[in-house]
Amino acid sequence: MIDDLKNFTYDAYIKFLELLRQNFRIIPFCEISKQHDSFLILRHDVDASLEAALKMAKVEHKLGIRSTYFVLFSYKFYNLLERDDLATLREISRLGHEIGLHYDVTTYESYGQSLTDTLETEIRLLERLLRRKVSSIARHNVSITTGTDPFMDIKGYVNAYDPKLCKNYVSDSCRSWFLEDLSSLLDLNYKSAQLLIHPLLWTDDVCERDTILERLFQRIDERNRQYKTAWLRILHESPRVKEYDRLIERHK
Repeated sequence: MIDDLKNFTYDAYIKFLELLRQNFRIIPFCEISKQHDSFLILRHDVDASLEAALKMAKVEHKLGIRSTYFVLFSYKFYNLLERDDLATLREISRLGHEIGLHYDVTTYESYGQSLTDTLETEIRLLERLLRRKVSSIARHNVSITTGTDPFMDIKGYVNAYDPKLCKNYVSDSCRSWFLEDLSSLLDLNYKSAQLLIHPLLWTDDVCERDTILERLFQRIDERNRQYKTAWLRILHESPRVKEYDRLIERHK
């Protein structure tokens, strides 16, 4: 199984989930309080692509598995207030998955206002967009940021990095498993655990890490070309522009 998981393909991911659900109850964060026996929290940090998240969400839905997808407001790769991105997020939610807030403390600090106010504002907005309560939060870029988490002990929300929930923690970050932790999970050495999977890192075919980024930016370039085409159409074909150009031509 470990050899398959090193390839980060969807076929390997499906086999991984099928194995895990034979031995754990796989749950999103919002169901932790209901669990007493063996369980596995399945979590996704959506760090780059909502489209990749939706694809993974559909795979899990077909297997009858629900998980938690953490999304960012302050990010360059997607915009939750943009129509298509919001539609994608809502579809993930409709599939039965939990949507949580992925917060970036570094960005919050640049706003020059209360960090808690910013967190609460984003949570309220996410709830209004989804028409669902947000009960789980997770810090962005934990591995490369310093300082304490200002929301580790915040009341009313489950923090994904609560030490009690990270005692047995397995992550695929940067496509580099901690193999000892992964082996312990596969060998069922954990009664309960948290598994972090990043949707962008998983593909239909076997490919290199750099190829993932190349494909991501190709999709971004294609979207930008579509935006450019739409703007050019406005600049050249709108009635107002055509009328203005006719008037200018008469006064030459």
